[in-house]
Amino acid sequence: MLRAVIVMLTVVLIGCASTGPSRSLAPGDLARLAGTWNGIVTPPSGGGGVMPAEGTLTLSPNGDYVFAVGAIVSRGKAEIKDGTLTLTSTSISGGLETSQRTSTATLTERPDGMLVLSGFGHSDRGPFNFEVTRKK
Repeated sequence: MLRAVIVMLTVVLIGCASTGPSRSLAPGDLARLAGTWNGIVTPPSGGGGVMPAEGTLTLSPNGDYVFAVGAIVSRGKAEIKDGTLTLTSTSISGGLETSQRTSTATLTERPDGMLVLSGFGHSDRGPFNFEVTRKK
């Protein structure tokens, strides 16, 4: 458990050190965020020590999304609320059956032009977070 906390803090600190300030998003920005994002996901642990894993977020211009982390695939709807990206799952497959999950993400840009979505959420199995990137 301690190792998982250290890894998560390291990922967050490295991400914060290498990105600029977060940008407030407007509803019209959803289409601009469409595409494939890759990065690290720390799934809900449900009390166990779940380690971060590589994940892929595929976001369509209309807000439909697929978030895949190994064999676990979450599908849902994205929208922009209060300046952040909100992801609400409608289905999850791959052995991690859970109630509806909602997360929020903020957008930042690294000096090299890489866009970063950093998100946090909660499900009935516990909290989770992610940081995914995409070229501008």
